[in-house]
Amino acid sequence: MHAFPSRRHMLLAVLLAAATAALIEWAWSGPLSRVLTTATLVLVCAGTPALLLAHARERTRRERDAALRSAGDSSALRDAIMDVTPVGFAFFDRNLRYIHVNAALAAMNGLPAGGHLGRHVTEVMPELGRKLAPRLQRALETDAPVQDTYLEVETPAAPGESRFWFGSYTRVKGAGGEVLGVIAALSELTERMRAEQSLQEHEGRLDVLTRSLPDYLWGGKLRDGRLRDFYCTPVIERTTGYPASAFSEPGPHGGPPPLWSDMVHPEDRARYRENIESLAPGSEVELEHRLICADGRVRWVRSRATASARDLQGELHVGCVVTDITDRYLADELRQRLHNSFRRSAHEWRRTFDAVASPLVVLGPDGTIHRLNAAACILFGGLDPSGQPLNTAASAPPWSNALPLVDELRRTRGSLTREVTDPHFRRTWELSAAWVDEVGDEDSRIILVANEVTRLLELQTSLRRSETMAAMGAIVAGVAHEVRNPLFSISAVVDAVEATVGNRTELAPYLEVLRGEVKRLNHLTQELFEYGRPTRGEWVESPIRPVVEEAVAACVLAAEKGGVHVASALEALLPGVRMDARRLFHVFRNVLENAVQYSPAGTTVRVATETFEEDGRAWVRCVVKDAGPGFRDEDVPHVFEPFFSKRRGGTGLGLSIVQRIMEEHQGVIRLRNHPEGGAEVTLLLPAVSSQPAALPLKSLAS
Repeated sequence: MHAFPSRRHMLLAVLLAAATAALIEWAWSGPLSRVLTTATLVLVCAGTPALLLAHARERTRRERDAALRSAGDSSALRDAIMDVTPVGFAFFDRNLRYIHVNAALAAMNGLPAGGHLGRHVTEVMPELGRKLAPRLQRALETDAPVQDTYLEVETPAAPGESRFWFGSYTRVKGAGGEVLGVIAALSELTERMRAEQSLQEHEGRLDVLTRSLPDYLWGGKLRDGRLRDFYCTPVIERTTGYPASAFSEPGPHGGPPPLWSDMVHPEDRARYRENIESLAPGSEVELEHRLICADGRVRWVRSRATASARDLQGELHVGCVVTDITDRYLADELRQRLHNSFRRSAHEWRRTFDAVASPLVVLGPDGTIHRLNAAACILFGGLDPSGQPLNTAASAPPWSNALPLVDELRRTRGSLTREVTDPHFRRTWELSAAWVDEVGDEDSRIILVANEVTRLLELQTSLRRSETMAAMGAIVAGVAHEVRNPLFSISAVVDAVEATVGNRTELAPYLEVLRGEVKRLNHLTQELFEYGRPTRGEWVESPIRPVVEEAVAACVLAAEKGGVHVASALEALLPGVRMDARRLFHVFRNVLENAVQYSPAGTTVRVATETFEEDGRAWVRCVVKDAGPGFRDEDVPHVFEPFFSKRRGGTGLGLSIVQRIMEEHQGVIRLRNHPEGGAEVTLLLPAVSSQPAALPLKSLAS
């Protein structure tokens, strides 16, 4: 249909024609101008209506194209929106045939969009169609939208799998009010339904798990050091005895229920609140404290609280696990008491073990040292060889002598006793070893005990020697007494014979022999008297230097006759010793005379005195060295025996008398061969603190 020009348009056309004519008339003023003007006016008058009609048609065409473009854009926009949205849309006519399906619904159904158009809803997807048809029909009959909570169907997109949908159906009317069809909007809820089911399952499992745990949990939000939105698991009733409902109502200002902190022991309450309410983002705290239960019992618990990072509101989410540790705490207390008791017992046992004077070592069945007391450590050089095999740790007696006993005990599993000697230090040990089986014949032990019997043996030897010497002394004294009178008579007869017939030269040799033998017998008698003489107890405390000097002076004549020099190096200041000066003079003279007699001519006998310390005790030591042949190894054990002598003309009583006198003075005599040659005799006398003035020399020889 064409539109006619309006009056406004007609007026414009007329004005345009007039203006055109005037312009032409002004341009053409010649004769030809009238002809052209006339023709022009005719053309203008004839073309004006046509011009107006063409203009109207062009405007109408432009308006129509603009409307078509707008409708196309709207349709394209609508189609784009329908294709982009994740919600499935479908338009059905009044017969419930598909008119339009968007891409989302086609993908949900698993069919192309073209496979829907023109087909009834039950033809496309029978199962879904049977459920949708009544709902679509009801939507066609009412203006109110019809909604489905969810639909559960299978689709070709996921065969054999139930899928869930939310549907909304709305009737569509035309401009005249006639019903054009119904629009269905379907949203798939499959993943959400599955998530809800999974969440429900997890919540059920979590509930069962929290109820089955012995620990209870509480949580809340922490902001500005204040705990809010408190909640806890029902298991709290099992631990504390308080019902869970007592913790459901918030406290003042929205804080936790008062019982949350009131049930904490008063001595732990401030520490508990401070640790919880001062949690920093991402931090955690663990503390042990006491709870006062509903029945008044006190339980020990361990609370471990953890704080999250701050959320958008600046709050920290706090979770805490509370574990009842009462049994563990009591067990720890008991274990600590037992540990202290064991430690105290071990300390007491160790002190008792170390108080045993005899060295004691406990070995494993393989010979490894497990334990030893302080006395045994001393014999190992002050070191503790625990954990080492005995055969590598033992380098000296008595432990080196214990190795054969250990080997024998492994075979016999009994007990053994051996006497072992340390020749270097002249110590003797009684070594006892016993095999000890533990309960069940497991973890057996070997006990080694070393009892030093050096002093005991010395005392026994001294006692035997004293008893022997006492008996011999009585006999010798009697014999000497009986022999002394005949010797005196013989000596008197020799003197009388010499006085009577002294001028006869042939008798002189015989008289000389008789005098020599009488003199020797007198010397022997004197030695026998000295050997058998009981101690008179004339004891003083004085330095020994004057006694040694007098003994050296008494031997000078004999030394000069033998061509032997006597050199002495005596300290000026020596501590005093308790002594019988006369008998001690006999000791030094006897030792020096032996040294002079065994030294070759031209040699030197050296005597020296000094202070000496041994075994923590101060001694005065006198050492006499000669240049003779020294002691033979086989003679050393017998040199102190009475009447044992290797020197021609000797009585064999000299060293026996020396040993007896040294024992009376609590002293020690030691013999050895000097590395440079010759014999060395060492005399040790215990020193005393006082140093009185020396005795006059004349008193020693009297």
